Amino acid sequence: MPSKPIFGFYGGWATYRSGKGRCTVEDLNPHLCTHLIYAFVALDHSGSIVQKDDTERNAMRRFNCLRNSNPSLKTLVSVGGAVGCGSAFASVAASSSLRASFARNVREFCGSYGFNGVDIDWEFPESSSDQSNFVQLLSALSSELHSNGLLLTTSVGVNRPYDMSGIARHVDYILLMSYDYNGSWDSYTGHNAPLSWGSVETDYQRRLNVEASVSDWIGRASVPKSKLIVGLAAYGRTFTLSCSGNYKPRASATGAGRSGPYTQQQGTLAYYEVKDAFGEGRIWDDQQHVPYAVSGDQWVSYDDPQSIRMKCEFIRREGLGGAMIWSIDQDEFQGGRFTLLRTVAECL
Repeated sequence: MPSKPIFGFYGGWATYRSGKGRCTVEDLNPHLCTHLIYAFVALDHSGSIVQKDDTERNAMRRFNCLRNSNPSLKTLVSVGGAVGCGSAFASVAASSSLRASFARNVREFCGSYGFNGVDIDWEFPESSSDQSNFVQLLSALSSELHSNGLLLTTSVGVNRPYDMSGIARHVDYILLMSYDYNGSWDSYTGHNAPLSWGSVETDYQRRLNVEASVSDWIGRASVPKSKLIVGLAAYGRTFTLSCSGNYKPRASATGAGRSGPYTQQQGTLAYYEVKDAFGEGRIWDDQQHVPYAVSGDQWVSYDDPQSIRMKCEFIRREGLGGAMIWSIDQDEFQGGRFTLLRTVAECL
């Protein structure tokens, strides 16, 4: 068992992928993480948890049964995510009665399905009032959950205006989403999750890396290092090059790379899809400590065992809390390999 916390997110939708991309609860290894997180459930504007269909309810119960083979494993459910819950979070967080109702609903949901706690993934509190209300929401959740022996974590974006000290007061762990620094929204190629900055970058771009984001949280806000969990990516960000002969970082790009056969989302590929699509095209970036790969007009920035080990060494060297991986269903999970997750478990 790892000596530092390792949080592994599992996207419940992975069970609906085809062929080698299909990852069910039974494909997960309960011994490689200290905490497994089921993503996602939604909330509505009344502070209720949106009910899942029978298939997903059954999957969540099976997910929590993974503790039968590893009794020390903790399981959490993540509320929110990238799609559609931002306005509901804003409404609930702005009302003391709705905050209290939401906290009770979360506790009851954990009890119904057997979760050990909850991760709050509000993407993202933007206004100053949202940021203040977010801390009050976490306070209400902390009172309700901690008094019932349940865990509370929150997933936070990088380079965003949080009340960092306020958040840290109420949660057990802060899961830093230290990836998506560059992507197909840019007009040039760039690394998804660089450890450090590179000489080709502008002053602004030199803030777009793991070391800078961690420095923001433990430097300016004095957040306890033991609570900060560094996020690692089991997927790559892809681009279509303007000119296939110009392929270094910050090369001109026309948009997202082509979607993968299993994840089917333009601009991203699961790690196992990167391995399939790019073969021998890997190039190591000595300055930013991550690989990228090129195949024709397709360009991808991703993480592999070498870059993951360097990030884990950074976590150990800085005395940080641990690591989180998004998401274990995008790792080489097939046949129980979990190439990236095993690397994390060995390093930590």
